[in-house]
Amino acid sequence: MDPSLKDQLLNLIDKSQSILLLTHAKADCDGLGAMISMYLALQSLGKEVVAATNDPAPDNLSFLPSIHIVQNSIASRNFVITLDISHTPLNKIKYKLSEDKKNVNIVVTPSEGHYKPEDVRFDHEAGSFDLIITFDTGNLEHLGPVYDQNTELFFKVPVINIDHHASNTDFGKVNLVDVVAASTTEIVLGLLEEMEKKYQKKFINEDIATLLLAGLITDTGSFQHANTSPRAMEVAARLLDMGARQQEIIKNIYKTKKLSTLKLWGTVLSKVENDPIYRLVWSTITKHDLEESGASSEESENIIDDLLTNAPGAEIIMLFKHNDDGYVSVSMRSTTNSADVGKICQEMGGGGHVRAAGFKRRDSNNLELLINDTLTKVREYQGQRLNIHPEEIREIAEKKPEPETPRPKPPEAPQAEVKAEVKPESEVPKNEPPKIQYLDFKAETKPGEKKAESGGQPAPKPKHRRHKKKPKPMTEIQGQAPAPQQKPEAPQPQPQPQPQPDQNQNNPTENVQPNS
Repeated sequence: MDPSLKDQLLNLIDKSQSILLLTHAKADCDGLGAMISMYLALQSLGKEVVAATNDPAPDNLSFLPSIHIVQNSIASRNFVITLDISHTPLNKIKYKLSEDKKNVNIVVTPSEGHYKPEDVRFDHEAGSFDLIITFDTGNLEHLGPVYDQNTELFFKVPVINIDHHASNTDFGKVNLVDVVAASTTEIVLGLLEEMEKKYQKKFINEDIATLLLAGLITDTGSFQHANTSPRAMEVAARLLDMGARQQEIIKNIYKTKKLSTLKLWGTVLSKVENDPIYRLVWSTITKHDLEESGASSEESENIIDDLLTNAPGAEIIMLFKHNDDGYVSVSMRSTTNSADVGKICQEMGGGGHVRAAGFKRRDSNNLELLINDTLTKVREYQGQRLNIHPEEIREIAEKKPEPETPRPKPPEAPQAEVKAEVKPESEVPKNEPPKIQYLDFKAETKPGEKKAESGGQPAPKPKHRRHKKKPKPMTEIQGQAPAPQQKPEAPQPQPQPQPQPDQNQNNPTENVQPNS
């Protein structure tokens, strides 16, 4: 921390007695954790402190230590009744307490005429503060109605601005803005350590360490986002050494989901759309979606980080969501440092970081128009960054494929009639190994004539599959009992040897194997 900046900040805190602490509307864990931590430290110094934000804290953050001290307005306990006496002068005023002491009647008597009901208005008295400290807030408008209804207060009272967003407008008298910090709680930790040195008092106990670690964990996506720096890991280690209850944080924020939240997740995933050319993914949450699932708008806070940033091929992810306050919030995430969603959202009235940002628009009951306007802006940005020419994309999208005209078939040449040759079943070759046939020829058989072994019918002529030649006449031999059958060898592509006339009459038998 810069020494001169540190001195200014600590001097303002030291001389102030009534301090107002604020964080942005729809407060998240980082803003609440930073604000409550400072509340507990200042209260231990004997300061009068009010911590406020415009909306109630989300249910999943109810585990945060001392969350109950956060108010939803900055009004004091004084209730003011204002009477317009510009037209009717006042004579006297008194009050009477009822007998049961449950009611008080204020009696106002004019000097003449009568007062009308429209002359009376009611309000809370604005608190009297001598210092305002804002946390995790890019500009004063992000505070919401807390700022809108008390704008004069911010011009009268000095403001200390503590934030880590690059889009911060430096609206404070003292601006403690560190864009390298992963969270606002990381900055507050350094401030509390400086206060411990100044006041020689220990402020950081287990509760404050848990508050600070909760903000760091959520703003880094449980240390998964690109803003998880070595310094952030070192800060987390120090907070664990100080007694931060890490498992309590993880259980309540990441491992506990309502049934209504799970239903809302399913609805969001079913409506996911993408633009692969510009590398965009987006989805919507409407009022109808919230009613159907029974979820509140706070339950959708982490959907974009838990679900949509895992889409493959996407560089910019967007979630359009109806809020209970009559606004539509647009959350953006980037999966690469070269795509600066903080710059896009800043041009659209919001702000944030390079990889996490957002903006708001009043609900015009035309969500599609807002989506189209946003997509146009984001596509222009991506087109310049990725060197995409919209004209070429438009031509591709609008070009319709021409129907193919059938080509005329060329005239077919007349084909000769082919008749299938039908062979007897016995002559059809089968995928079986050839069988050995043993034939009995009598000496009286004339050359070229054969008889079957039995039945008196002439045996079919052996056929060669490859060489269709007529078998030559064989010598006259007498058959004998066949030898044991052996597996035939594969036929060799060579001519069969010529049978020789039997010269040895004493050799009565001879095995003859037909060509296969």
